[in-house]
Amino acid sequence: MALGVFAIPHAYAQDAGADAAEESEGLVEEVIVTGVRKSLIASMDRKRDAVGVVDAITAEDFGDFPDTNLAEALQRIPGVSIDRFNGEGSQITVRGLGPEFNLTLLNGRSMPSAGGRSFDFLDVATEGVSAVEVYKTSRAGLPTGGIGATVNLLTSRPLNSPGMRGVITAKALHETSVPGSSDLNKWTPEVSGLYSQTFADDTFGVLISGSYSKRENREENASVAQWFENRDIGDQATIINNSQRTDGRTWYPQDAGYGFADNERERTNAQVVLQWAPTDTFTATLDYTYAETE
Repeated sequence: MALGVFAIPHAYAQDAGADAAEESEGLVEEVIVTGVRKSLIASMDRKRDAVGVVDAITAEDFGDFPDTNLAEALQRIPGVSIDRFNGEGSQITVRGLGPEFNLTLLNGRSMPSAGGRSFDFLDVATEGVSAVEVYKTSRAGLPTGGIGATVNLLTSRPLNSPGMRGVITAKALHETSVPGSSDLNKWTPEVSGLYSQTFADDTFGVLISGSYSKRENREENASVAQWFENRDIGDQATIINNSQRTDGRTWYPQDAGYGFADNERERTNAQVVLQWAPTDTFTATLDYTYAETE
């Protein structure tokens, strides 16, 4: 009897273990990748699928660094350097070719510039851009004119992220280079918002976004116009000659100048996008972009 009592639970345990093993074999784990890893995968996919040499950064990359505009974000791409204006990134140089040799596109369309061929990235905030593609080689599907590179700015699209999305961000910048920056009025605002919604089984979408930023800073400089050799500067008995040259020659500046400039910049961006995709192979997009910098 004792043997029978112990044998029954033992057999039951074996049956339960076998059933659990069969159930575990039938389960399939699902892994959803989001966040930074998803952004890196998207950037690699753009490079892998592109024809030619292409570098790309996405919106997730913009948020990883304290970049105030697209030029400062683009400088993290190999071969891209930037020029600064009033302390902020303004224009880009690609592989040694200056801003006038690069072509900038907005969703595949040429971007206007205030003067010359170069584009001022100071006018565009990072909040309204979903990705940036830098084509370092020519392609038949791109407009001509980018000897150094062709930069394509891709803005957000409602059908790319179905459903409702709403984002509001607010920041304040404390610029210590401005005199009296300890006062509260020296805190400058940066505000942005985005609203996106899709309808009719995600076949029609609307997106509205906008941003406003203000910045104050000071630039200081010093310059010497010209140097003269062995100038007569008065009574030699009162002058200590600290020249370390073996020939004893000394040089004196004609004059020295010191200057400073207080700068104030306001940037306003806005965008409205309408999309309609009645079929999987047809998508119509109507967008309006507004950018103003004072």
